[in-house]
Amino acid sequence: MARLTGEFADWHNLHYMAMWLTGELDVAALRDAWWRVCLRHDALRRTYLSPEEARTDPDALNEVEFHTAASDADAVELMRRFIGRPFDLGGPSFSRVAVVRCGERRHLFGIAIDHIINDLASWALIRADFTEFYRRALTGDSGDVTAAGSYQSFASEERRLFAGGWGKECRAFWRSYVDEFGTVPAPFPVGGDTTGAYQPRTISRVLPADAKSRLHALSLEARATPFAAVTAGVLAAAKEVTGDPVAGISVNQHGRMLPGTSQTAGLFVQTVPLHLKTPHKSPAEAAREVFHRTHDVFEYSVPLLVAGRYWSETLMVPDRQAGLYVSLNEAPPSSHDLPPFAGTEAEYVELDVPGGKRFLETVVVAWNLYETGPELVAHYNEDRFPGKAVEQLLEAAERFVLPADAR
Repeated sequence: MARLTGEFADWHNLHYMAMWLTGELDVAALRDAWWRVCLRHDALRRTYLSPEEARTDPDALNEVEFHTAASDADAVELMRRFIGRPFDLGGPSFSRVAVVRCGERRHLFGIAIDHIINDLASWALIRADFTEFYRRALTGDSGDVTAAGSYQSFASEERRLFAGGWGKECRAFWRSYVDEFGTVPAPFPVGGDTTGAYQPRTISRVLPADAKSRLHALSLEARATPFAAVTAGVLAAAKEVTGDPVAGISVNQHGRMLPGTSQTAGLFVQTVPLHLKTPHKSPAEAAREVFHRTHDVFEYSVPLLVAGRYWSETLMVPDRQAGLYVSLNEAPPSSHDLPPFAGTEAEYVELDVPGGKRFLETVVVAWNLYETGPELVAHYNEDRFPGKAVEQLLEAAERFVLPADAR
């Protein structure tokens, strides 16, 4: 919503993917499948007339485009331009799908959906329906499309709640939160002068093979979620590295708090702050405090920039990114891939898409606790954050969550 009001105008934020498909691909069935997906999920038919007013069209706003290319390299470049073209926030659509033919049994498939109508859970719903409707189209199934939960209905109910008693509770909560911790997002105050040149870097630490089980043991001791435990670890590490008695971080909240939204596609995720202030005797105690705080910030999760303007209060600083962001990933990235369409085999293609979201002022800390090769990773801008400070952050976070004496 901040993008609709002019913030972060220098980037667009996409969910996108491309893959080579080898085998028999029926383009007509693919177009029919995408049309059905759009009818099923009204978020794909949603546009914004203004930051305060949206419209849902009764029919699909686009169709699968078909192109040809003389070579694989030409196809990849065509797809890169197709996917990377920024969406116009005024519409008419926030999604696009294309197929580039390079041979009778070789096609490059690509899809892009703007984050303004999509999140990771929604992407899972859309990709599952896309492949299923394609399978049905191949069999000649032209039955009616059963609509999923309506995003328009969710948005209307959220507005109704916001205008009533829940909205008053939200205002009181965030006013008290900002009074205690300051406006959000919180910075990660390390480093000095910058040149302004974006220098993306990645640092990773290999974690013990039993990291996942040890994290779950800490969570059980704290009676908190694993996410609260790793977040507490990064917050405690930030306090140690910066010497600041209060540390703040930004996290994503899934946003599907209302009944009937689990199968609804759309943008539900809200970014909310979490802080750690009180000194703690143990990691379990810190994890417990963070867990309690998540109850409040998740209960009152709203777009803080927009809500603050509505209330004429400064809750969030415009055009500023969070200093720290944390995520917990227990399934590998491949679990988010679109499976191949029936009758084809897929090979995924990495595309360098210009204009994507860049974390200029944020250290993104990811706990990747996969079944094999668990690791703690930080993505950051070296022009803004010294590598040594980021390494110290990861080391302190690992030591907090997975202390050597707890083996």
